Amino acid sequence: MLERLPAFALLDRAHAHGAGSVPMAGVPVLPMPDHVVEAARRAAGQVFPRRTRGSAELRMAIAGRLAAEHRLSADPETELLITHGAQHGMSVVLRALLSPGDEVVIPAPTYFFDGMVRMAGARPVYVGSRESADWDHDPDEVEAAVTPATRALLICNPNNPTGYVPARARLEQLLDVAARHGLLALSDESYARYVHDGPGYVPQMLLRERHPDMVTVTSLSKNYAFTSWRVGYAHAPAHLLERVHRALEWDAINVGDVPQAAAHAVITGPQDWIEPAFATMRERRDLLLSGVHAAGLRAVRPDAGIFALADFSPLGVAGRDLEDLLLERGLTAIAGDAFHGPATHARLLYGGTHESLTEVANRLAALTSVAGLPARAPGSTRR
Repeated sequence: MLERLPAFALLDRAHAHGAGSVPMAGVPVLPMPDHVVEAARRAAGQVFPRRTRGSAELRMAIAGRLAAEHRLSADPETELLITHGAQHGMSVVLRALLSPGDEVVIPAPTYFFDGMVRMAGARPVYVGSRESADWDHDPDEVEAAVTPATRALLICNPNNPTGYVPARARLEQLLDVAARHGLLALSDESYARYVHDGPGYVPQMLLRERHPDMVTVTSLSKNYAFTSWRVGYAHAPAHLLERVHRALEWDAINVGDVPQAAAHAVITGPQDWIEPAFATMRERRDLLLSGVHAAGLRAVRPDAGIFALADFSPLGVAGRDLEDLLLERGLTAIAGDAFHGPATHARLLYGGTHESLTEVANRLAALTSVAGLPARAPGSTRR
C-alpha cells in the first residue's frame, strides 16, 4: 500500500498542531493577472475539440519560450505533450516507458518520485549524494548502481530539496552513463526559473546529441504561480513521446481546455506581475541561511529553488521526531529521509516575507539555545 505523499502528510500534522506556524510557501503565491483571468473567462464560453496532446496554441507557445530562453528546439507537434502538472507528467512517463521489475537509478536526496516509480511496477534505487560535496551527483557512484535490471536514470534538475544544479559538464557525464547502458534519461526540471547562483541551469534536452532517449517534465505551477490550474508538459523525442501520449489518453484523456487557455496567456503575456518574486529569491535565501547559521546549524547554500536542506543533527533527533520538534516551534519542515536523504536534516522553505524569515531565524535560535548549541555570527557558507 502506498504511503501518503510526505508533504501532505506533514501538512495534516501541522494543522493538528493548530495556529502559530510561520507562513512560508514553496512556490510564489500570487493572484493571476487580468490577462490570464480574461483568457480563462473567454475560454469558459467556448466548446473545444478533443485534443489529447494538448492545445496546439499552448504547445507552440511552449516551443517558442524554450527557443527564446534556452535556444532549445522542440517540435510542438511531435515532441511536446500537455499534462496535469509535472507530477502527473512524470507518473505517466514512468508507466508508459517502464515494465514491471525494471529498476530506476535516482541520485538522492531528491523529490518524491518513490510512489510514481512503484506505481509503474518498477523499483527505485537511490544513490546518496554527499553533503560534503555540496550534494553533487557523482557519475561513478551512479554508474556503480546500474544492474542488468536498470532501465532509467532519473534526476531532479534543479534539485528539490537541496537546490543543487548540475553544471553542464556534470550533466554530460550523467547522460553518458545513461547512454553507455542504454537507459532512459528522465529529468524533472520544474524549478528552471528559480536558479539564482552557481553554474546556471542547463536543460538536459540541450544535450540530446549525446543520447537519443531523454524525457523532461516540468511544471507551470512553479514557474508561473500556476498551482491552482495544474498544467505542465513533457518534452521528449517523437519515438518516446508517442508512447507517453497513448498512456496519457488512457490515464486522463486530455488536460482541461480552460486551464490550457489560461496557461497560453500566462506564458505569452507580460511577466512583470511575477518577475519580482523571482528577483528577490536570492535575498530571501541568504536571509534564511543567515538565521540557520546564527542558530548554530549548517546548510549547504542552494543555487536554486526556494528551500534549503539544513543539518539538525546537533539536536539529537531525526525523521518524524525532528518534524514534530520543529512543528512544536511553528516550523513546518520535511525531514530529509522523506527525500531519501539524511533523517537528521530537514527542508526549510524561504518563500516568505522578510518578517516571516526573521521569525524563522528567531525560532531556530530559541530552539538551539534550549539544546545548548553555541550561537554564531550571522552568515552562510558552503561546507
